[in-house]
Amino acid sequence: MDLSEVLDKAQAALKVKFNDLNLLRVALTHSSFAYEIGGAEFNEKLEFLGDSVLGIIVTEFIFHRFPQMQEGNLAKLRANLVKAETLAEVAAEIDLGSLLLIGKGAEASGGRENESILADCLEALIGAVYLDQGYKVTKELVLKLLEKKIFAEAQKKELGDPKTLLQEMTMNRWSVLPDYHITDQKGPAHRPIFQAEVVIHGQVFGRGVGTSKKKAEQLAAKEALKEISKLEF
Repeated sequence: MDLSEVLDKAQAALKVKFNDLNLLRVALTHSSFAYEIGGAEFNEKLEFLGDSVLGIIVTEFIFHRFPQMQEGNLAKLRANLVKAETLAEVAAEIDLGSLLLIGKGAEASGGRENESILADCLEALIGAVYLDQGYKVTKELVLKLLEKKIFAEAQKKELGDPKTLLQEMTMNRWSVLPDYHITDQKGPAHRPIFQAEVVIHGQVFGRGVGTSKKKAEQLAAKEALKEISKLEF
């Protein structure tokens, strides 16, 4: 695929017509390719910009769309949306890997499917669109790419680890912290099994069994979250 075809396909995938095609070219250029051809400009700086633009767009959207969500859960929701794993999934959905300008060595080692490379390139593209088209068009692009994932993540009951969520819940509702106890330990020393319970206001709300104290406590917290959600306040 020659460069003009790559740029045409990238614009079609994004549904954005660039005024400055050089911005798009740079956004698609991995450092390995730039070094291979003698020091061309690559996408690292655009990635830096795109990361910030992506963050503000996602933050603004979830702030207004989920007004009842507490700050802690908003932060977890945003983190789940802008992390490399999520961005790489979005990049794969628009077949971004096939459009990367990447060095032969990086390509041979699986660079077109590399999570970090794909996520970085997507952020660089967001930065390029922002410079070329402005905030409004960039926001439309980001939400088009991420909106389904935003609502899917927001509907999950657990945006963080169960112990953290339980602590937030008990502090908000009762101004107390959950209290964990290891109630039993079985098995040989090299493969122990722990049983934990979590107590709130003197009442056991959850129990869990795991191969470490931490896992047992996390499972106890998960059970407690379910029990507390059944209570009426």
